[in-house]
Parts: sequence; C-alpha cells; structure tokens
Amino acid sequence: MNVGAMFKSTAPVIARYSGIGKALAFRYAGPGTIFLLHSVVPDTTSYPEEFTRCPVSVLEDTLAWLKENKVQFVSLDTALERLRTPTEDRFCVFTFDDGYADNLTHVLPIMERFGAPFTVYITTGMITGEIDTCWWFGLAALIRSRNNLALPELGYSFDCTNAASKKRAFAAISALVESNGESLSSVRTALDANGIDGRSIVRAEGLTMEQLRRLAASPLVTIGAHGVRHIRLPRVSVVEVQREMADGRAWLENILQREVRHFAYPFGACGHREAQIAQSIGFRTAVTMQRGTLFPEHLGHFYALPRESIMSTETASSLRCKIDGMNRAFHSRLGDPVAHM
Repeated sequence: MNVGAMFKSTAPVIARYSGIGKALAFRYAGPGTIFLLHSVVPDTTSYPEEFTRCPVSVLEDTLAWLKENKVQFVSLDTALERLRTPTEDRFCVFTFDDGYADNLTHVLPIMERFGAPFTVYITTGMITGEIDTCWWFGLAALIRSRNNLALPELGYSFDCTNAASKKRAFAAISALVESNGESLSSVRTALDANGIDGRSIVRAEGLTMEQLRRLAASPLVTIGAHGVRHIRLPRVSVVEVQREMADGRAWLENILQREVRHFAYPFGACGHREAQIAQSIGFRTAVTMQRGTLFPEHLGHFYALPRESIMSTETASSLRCKIDGMNRAFHSRLGDPVAHM
C-alpha cells in the first residue's frame, strides 16, 4: 500500500468535512487563486508524466465546480485590479505553461464554453526546437513503449508493465534528475540507445507559429513568456537569465505584434535575483509554482506570485483545499499565508 498516496487522496476529504479546512480558510484563503496546468489530453490516453497532463474531463469538471461555487473566471490583468479593490467575490485565473498544441485544440474550446479567460506562457523553444530540457518528453515516450527500464550506470531498474507503474517510474526518474543533475547523462544515454529524439517529440507536441497566432487571436487568451530553452534560471549566470527572459519576450512580440507583459519561471524556480531581472526587463508579473492564494499584499510582490496546480486526480475536496489555502497552510507549516518567494 502506498501510504503517501493514500494520505494525499484522503487529507482533502478529511479537511473538508472535519471543519479543519474551513477554520484554516479564515487565515489562508485569499480572494483569488491562480491555477497551473500544462497539457490537456483526451481521457482515453495515458501518459506517465502525470503532473503535466490533465484529462479533458478533469478540466471541465474543475471549471464546472468553480462556477457552481461562484468563483469567477478572470484574466491575469483583471486579477491584479481585483486585488487593488477587493470584494467578497472569489476569483481565479487559469494559466498553462510551455505552449502545447493542445492548448489550442483542446483547451480553447472548453474555456470558450465556460467564458473563462486564460494565460498561456510560451517557451519559444517549443516552437523553434531550441528547448533544452526535452529529455522528459523522450523519457515519457521511452517508458510508454517499455515494460521495464534499466539505467545500469545508476544501478536502477523500473517496472513499467502498466499505467500506474509507468507513472511511478517517470516520477522516480524525474526526482532523480532533480536531485542529481549528473544522472541526466544516463537518461540521455538510454534515450539515444533506443533511438528516441526528444526534440522531434517537442516539435510534434508544441504549437506551430500559425497555431500560436490563432490561439493569441482569441479574446480570452493572454500570451505570456516562459523563456527560450526552459532552463532553471537560478543555476545560470545573470547574462543567461536576461537572455532567456528578454529574447523569449522579443520573439513573441515580433510574431504577435503585441506587448508580452507576463512571465512564468521555468520549473517555477526563482530567487530574488530572477525577480529583479523580470522587473527590470519590463514584465508586469512573474509566477512561480509556490502553493498559495492571492492576497492584496501581493501587490508588492508581483514577481513571485503563487499558483496551485490542477492535477489529473482533482476532486471537489482537493479544489476546496486549494482555494481555501489549505495547501499553503500545510506546506508553510502554518506560516505566512502570503507566499512570496
């Protein structure tokens, strides 16, 4: 039995019906929530990279639940104005990272049906092929095609015989790469040995320039920047951070012939240096992957706004915990309700 998974699935239910969540909401529920997604896929498909793939039905059910609970759908710019003049009305913002083609084919029709604005943060390398971290696309493809996977250089082997084991394998290998960057070379070796070209997968998954223009033409859509190569900005030089932010923004503005005002840190990774650079380049906001809701106090912290992820396992109880700030309460150990950095 996976005790951790069981706790994650039952904790929101306990919080919702025990009254704990309601009590925490008095301190941790801000007037708004920014939601984070990546790719939205048909329910009939199965992907090992669970964090970045949301089934169509989950997005639809999430929107329906929020609407039923009178949480208003607003754009990112409107959310900032709402923080300046707060009311009792709750609101939310939907954001999608990277620039998947399904943001046009699957997401846009759903959001149109609900009248929900959304922001798409574009990694320009998803379109041009310059993306640096396409290893995870290749890893997912490799795991989908195998019943087992060995990384002999690292002394690991993984069972991949069914959907659940494939997800566990992907999560374990991703965590390994996150904790030990040198292990990435072993992953790349496995991809090369199996003839998997991550960049080709990226080009197939990402928006084309024409699709980007079509998506941006919707009055519901705000296009934001997400860098060029999708690299961890705190690990590179100031010059590289500036280049990633400024070049990605300039490329998008040239293609769309409009100002790009918002930025999402790749992997949500940022520090004070990155926030200062985002401000100096001229972005209006920058978002992280820190858990939490929006408060008027964020008016002084536009360059480290928190977001709550929409997962494939989302339920009414887990959504309630997110908009009521329980995730922030738990992960901050009952610390400051206002997530800054």
